[in-house]
Amino acid sequence: MSMREEDKRNLEALQERFTEIRACQNRKIRGDRLDGLLTDMESAFDIPRRGHLRIEAFKIAFPDIWSLYKTITNERWA
Repeated sequence: MSMREEDKRNLEALQERFTEIRACQNRKIRGDRLDGLLTDMESAFDIPRRGHLRIEAFKIAFPDIWSLYKTITNERWA
């Protein structure tokens, strides 16, 4: 499955937003903004939050989106 052009643009914008958020020095604000970014990604790309098979299928179908999503998730705990 290939990403639509709109999805590619959305992903690029979310990557830019992530870069901006990482520069924030205040951990509380950075954490809140990362939470918001994850929520926005879940809505924009219909990322499944539960259901092992659905999650695995999403990872295979949209590896670029999943990679950014996991990077952001991991950054929350950094």
